[in-house]
Amino acid sequence: MRSLVLPEKYYLDHFFEFIRFTESHCASLLLPEHLTFIRKFKRLPYNTQCMFVRVVNRKGPLIACSKFNYAEIEACQTQLDILQELGILRSLTFKDIPSLLSGLNKMQLAELLSGSGIVFKKSAAKSELFALVCDADPKHIAQHNICSDFKIKTFVQEWQYLLFLFFGNLNSALDKFSMRDLGVLKTRQKSPQQGPGFDCIEEAQSAFYFACQKQALALLDGQVLLELTDNAELKQRPIGSIATEYAAHFWYELGCALLAIDKEKALAFWQLSSHQKAQERLIREIYKSDKAQAKFALEAILSAPKDDELSLFAFDFYQRKFNQKKLSVRTQRLREHSRKLYIDEVYKDRVELGVKRYYEDMQPNRAQDSCSSGDECLAILAYRTENRLFRALFGLTFWHELFNEATRATGSEFERRPRLVKENCLYEELSEQVESRLKLFTQYKNGSNTSFAMRYITQIASRYYGQPNGIFHWHSDMLEIVGMFLQHVDGQWVVNHLRAMAKNYQGLKDGYPDLMVIEDNQLRFEEVKAPGDQLRANQLVSIDALQSAGFDVGVCQVEWRYNPQQPYVVIDVETTGGCKPGHRITEIGAVKVINGKVVDSWSSLINPQRRVPHFITRLTGISNEMVEDAPLFCEVLDTLEAFMQNGIFVAHNVNFDYGFFKLEYERLDRTFSMPKLCTVREMRKYYPGSKSYALGKLTKEYGLSLDHHHRALCDAKAAAELLIMVIEKKQVL
Repeated sequence: MRSLVLPEKYYLDHFFEFIRFTESHCASLLLPEHLTFIRKFKRLPYNTQCMFVRVVNRKGPLIACSKFNYAEIEACQTQLDILQELGILRSLTFKDIPSLLSGLNKMQLAELLSGSGIVFKKSAAKSELFALVCDADPKHIAQHNICSDFKIKTFVQEWQYLLFLFFGNLNSALDKFSMRDLGVLKTRQKSPQQGPGFDCIEEAQSAFYFACQKQALALLDGQVLLELTDNAELKQRPIGSIATEYAAHFWYELGCALLAIDKEKALAFWQLSSHQKAQERLIREIYKSDKAQAKFALEAILSAPKDDELSLFAFDFYQRKFNQKKLSVRTQRLREHSRKLYIDEVYKDRVELGVKRYYEDMQPNRAQDSCSSGDECLAILAYRTENRLFRALFGLTFWHELFNEATRATGSEFERRPRLVKENCLYEELSEQVESRLKLFTQYKNGSNTSFAMRYITQIASRYYGQPNGIFHWHSDMLEIVGMFLQHVDGQWVVNHLRAMAKNYQGLKDGYPDLMVIEDNQLRFEEVKAPGDQLRANQLVSIDALQSAGFDVGVCQVEWRYNPQQPYVVIDVETTGGCKPGHRITEIGAVKVINGKVVDSWSSLINPQRRVPHFITRLTGISNEMVEDAPLFCEVLDTLEAFMQNGIFVAHNVNFDYGFFKLEYERLDRTFSMPKLCTVREMRKYYPGSKSYALGKLTKEYGLSLDHHHRALCDAKAAAELLIMVIEKKQVL
């Protein structure tokens, strides 16, 4: 496939596209200085416009003129001079020196020190040189010839504001246009519903102010922070929902930064913030010194709840501190309303997959028992759903309302989240449309348990598949999961929960249970918790919301046990060299172990589609002649996958063999993923003290067979014997 190439002056095209959108959609949000900025650009000569955009796209307030040499721009230095004459750039003054110094490299810092007559060690670290330069007189440094190369942009605030209006944040730049044109970044289709992200200029300015304050906070130290808090503007009332969200985060983070420096000021900023964590930390701090005031604050939250997570915290804290309850709500829920499952410890890093496999492994026994007694054999189906089911259901159900019907539904094509989601006001603005859409879930085709909602959702998915939306990620099995869900639940339950999401998407967008399980035609959700895990506040909120809607939701607590029926597939691969993209597999050996015994084995030479180096042939005995007529990896894949089904991938130094499998799958545009276990690590854990844990050394130490070392099946059998030793030790322990 031909690679895409950008035009020579792509950046100028992108800038004009950016300006056109700003003028057509955001004109009401621009101040005179922003209009002046745009007019200045339009009046520039063509080559100066090119240089202007190059300057604009360079990060930071300073530019080094000597770096601005571009073959496609005529007389680059002349264009920079024009920009300075027009006041778009200016020379440095001693006040700009702190900004300059932070961007210099070690060599430039050393040159400044030498020119200022300051003694330093040439071997000193950059941080030491930086400290020395910072102590020097900025007026003297400003006269150095290095400084003459740098110019200051005079339009930074204006440019940041325009970017903020276009992208909806302070972290994006025009390089996203290039990523779009190269096919790297997928954007939303342009539509008539695109518009400004704010109702009025006051909202836009307020949001921009707090966004800038939040961004700058990370760069400030203690003394500057204290000076900053004296600025009365920091406590100004935000205008609009987006500004309110930025302000809440800013005040919370500012309070966190101030707590160790000035507790009183920290609490004052938390008092301003509507952020749930700010209110929680505020009450915890107040409780330490004034329990009565803390009690009053908790009662105020409980009497007029605005945030589910904050209300949960308030109830929990009140019960434990003032009603002498020993356990938190979340701990009590885990203890009293959960079931235990015993899962093989190999799933420690993938506990949800372990529980899913547990249900799938139950099926053969259930089927045998049911069929022998004459009952219908019903499968147990388990799906990893987490947040993706209800986010997809919400996004697909209300797609038309979110993206096609709402006023100013989205901003530019780069903004993914629809406005009604950002402002959390879908039901508030479009309640009639939402209620009309929800009726689909309680209307069914004649003689069918399939609601009209599924047909509608399928139509939406077919029409808009792959469109970025800021709510959910598209995936191939999404409609299958949604379909199974809708077939096994009461439509009214779905209506109840989707209505709650429409009223408060921000409060119910995450925290959903890990698994959807269908057993005996009954659907339930399960939140999976490994030993030591706790229910998070957002999880408890979402679980309670689902239960209130009518769903069966439980918590599954896992305890680690060795499962003798768990298949382990011990793999060894021989290759043309190290685990690099250019090297390939030449042989695969696989041994299946169940209940501590070898039950099956499989092996095959593999054509690597490249030459086998001589030193590899000397090491393994595998020659080019041997693999010339061997099958390709893709030709043995189906057989190999059937052999490995539901198994644990085991190998000696597992990442080597696992890595080659991943590379081979990637060449086929597929993804390889299995739980894995390393016999090196397991032997170190259960049989410590060996001088070497190389396969050859261990087999010799423990008297195991290894007749043809560096042939795949032989090595896999040896590693399987080590695995059996580990299993035996686990059973004893």
